[in-house]
Amino acid sequence: MASDVIANVGGKDNIASAAHCVTRLRLVLKDTSKYDKEVLENIEGVKGVFFNGGQLQIVFGTKTVDLVHAEVLKKTGMAEASLADVKSAATQGNKFKMAFKAFSDVFVALIPAIVGCAMILGLRALLITEGLFGLNGTLADTYQWAKDLSSFLNIIATGLNFLPVLVAYSATKRFGGNPVLGIILGLILIHPELGNRFEYVQGTAKAVKYWHFFGLNIPQVAFQGGIFPAILTSLFMAKFEKLATKFVPQVLSFVLVPTLTIIVSSLSLFIVFGPLGDVIASGLGVACEFLYVKLGVVGAFAFAALLQPLVITGTHHAIGSIEAQLLSSTGFNYIQPLWAVSIIAQGGACIGVFMLAKKHSKLKETAVSSFVPTLVGVSEPAIFAVNLRDSIVPFLCGALGAGIGGVYMKLLDVKALGFGLTGIPGITIVNPPVMIHYVIGNLIAFIIPVVLLFLYNKFKGLQGIDK
Repeated sequence: MASDVIANVGGKDNIASAAHCVTRLRLVLKDTSKYDKEVLENIEGVKGVFFNGGQLQIVFGTKTVDLVHAEVLKKTGMAEASLADVKSAATQGNKFKMAFKAFSDVFVALIPAIVGCAMILGLRALLITEGLFGLNGTLADTYQWAKDLSSFLNIIATGLNFLPVLVAYSATKRFGGNPVLGIILGLILIHPELGNRFEYVQGTAKAVKYWHFFGLNIPQVAFQGGIFPAILTSLFMAKFEKLATKFVPQVLSFVLVPTLTIIVSSLSLFIVFGPLGDVIASGLGVACEFLYVKLGVVGAFAFAALLQPLVITGTHHAIGSIEAQLLSSTGFNYIQPLWAVSIIAQGGACIGVFMLAKKHSKLKETAVSSFVPTLVGVSEPAIFAVNLRDSIVPFLCGALGAGIGGVYMKLLDVKALGFGLTGIPGITIVNPPVMIHYVIGNLIAFIIPVVLLFLYNKFKGLQGIDK
């Protein structure tokens, strides 16, 4: 397979970089006109081929992609590159894509921590939710061990309460600064001696105190939940640190560079980037509230239906920043259930194609193997190997199924306690009282595309199923 891939992308000299993700071999080509998509799609083991984000992405599926990637490196003599390296090479020269990628990388790095804390909070919610396990009250109210366990779980899941610290660390590291200084910045964001921002917004706090020096009037207010202030100030901090390192004499740099970086970055936080980040967060909050709250089921339908088109464009990772902001400010995430139905709906479309395809056809085999990843939250094989391969109809049926599933999630107020997990694993981070509705919503989103595809095939005829 590796030899066939190399031969049909213009040869080994045309490959600038190679890496892989869970299911796809990702190649950056020097000349993108030299690859033959049709031949690549017919290579044994290939489930789909598409060009996105400056990369030629060939879908092989889990495990197979590891073997093919290793063989490609062996045959080309290339050094192993990380996925981040390939993305950087692919976006070279495109400032918008580079900025977008850097922004999304901040949150991708945080997903394991957020998922872990969210699952712990989910376990705790089982202990403090009334009516579960046939009790009149909660487990924590009924049993001392449950009360103590609830307290313990609340402490060890505290990472979500300090999300700005995690974001500042990850962002500073991603932008090339000292991540330890990023931690310092994050702690300043939520310093306990500063006024609580949420209390001021709600009007329950006392009058705002100010610092007065050098002609400045700086409000002594923290940035609890300040995801965007953390990102913007971390970017500034990383750039300032590099600049200071360049101009400060080497003999003094060990002392002066971190000192100046912390002081100047802190001032920029309270004067410029904190307020600016609040404006951005408020704008996104208003947009989300309008779409999901004000527009109600219409907004939920649109939101869920449009998530997978974002996957095609590669811009879906930016949604993580909105989810992080929701978690930090409200403790809940209503986007995760919409993600879940959008992914499983593409899986449903895959199964619809499988049921309609000719017996013993390659399409039937591809559809089954591409459906399986959707159960754990990976939709790309289903989209590119099946649902967009011969016709856009399966993909559109999946989008409609996602929209209807999203409406159900909205009506039943299904929310998550974290983000980064969907499909079957996603159940573990859903608010326990509505777990059953998470399952039902996903079943609805799965069944709708199957039904729609059968109806479409009956009245119009679905293209490509006779291959």
